[in-house]
Amino acid sequence: MDSKKVILITGGSSGIGLSIAEKLAGQNYQVISLSRNKEKIERALKEKPNLKNKVDFIIGDVSSQDSINQLCSYIKENYGVLHGLVNSAGVITIGTLESLKADEWQKMLDINLTGPFLVTKTLLPLMKKANGASIINISSIAGLRPGTSIGYSVSKAGLDMLTRFLVADLGPYNIRVNSINPGLVKTHLHFDNNIFSNQEDYNKMVEGARVRHPLKKVGAPEDIANMVNFLLSDEASWISGAVIPLAGGVTEENGFLPPKEDALLKKKI
Repeated sequence: MDSKKVILITGGSSGIGLSIAEKLAGQNYQVISLSRNKEKIERALKEKPNLKNKVDFIIGDVSSQDSINQLCSYIKENYGVLHGLVNSAGVITIGTLESLKADEWQKMLDINLTGPFLVTKTLLPLMKKANGASIINISSIAGLRPGTSIGYSVSKAGLDMLTRFLVADLGPYNIRVNSINPGLVKTHLHFDNNIFSNQEDYNKMVEGARVRHPLKKVGAPEDIANMVNFLLSDEASWISGAVIPLAGGVTEENGFLPPKEDALLKKKI
């Protein structure tokens, strides 16, 4: 067996998941990326050709128990152990109680919440063998405060509670569990989920979000990848149960504060 630590990333062929895969592959982990279709894997390799021989890209569906069973068998046969799990697969459909369709609601719950539950439950025996595994759930600030989708917000809030529950449940196996809750991160997510069809409208949305952030910038996938890399490391060996807003301060936005004057910002203290 390879001596590298083995890390599985669901949704690891696009956006945040792909950036995590690239970061961890560069840190000498053995990275397994699970994706729902071949097209996303092909796009990932076109965007990141350097990952062709560094990441084990496989196809699977986190909402299907049969597919997860096959994934577990594959990891057991080829690697024998799992040191880290990053639950990054996710979908979003914008909508309120009145506008969101029941099947859209169910799809988000199946992939964003039931998926991490099934993957974690099924792969637990492999993580027990690691003698110190780490699980990281990629949640969202939409799980901490309502966003543009009732289904997405509820699924991510549920994912945060799954994190909290598993801390005590899996702690006796020396398995740490944490959530990362990104704000707006520029990825393919909004295009892949048909929320935007053209770059101009997407750019307007990003600019509107940027000015609402105290740091006046939105996130990059690398911001999330860096935090994942830290939480997987020995330096984070006493961190479990954290739900970490990684959103440029947007969760602490205070619209009652007066705007800062340029002169004050430039004044040297």
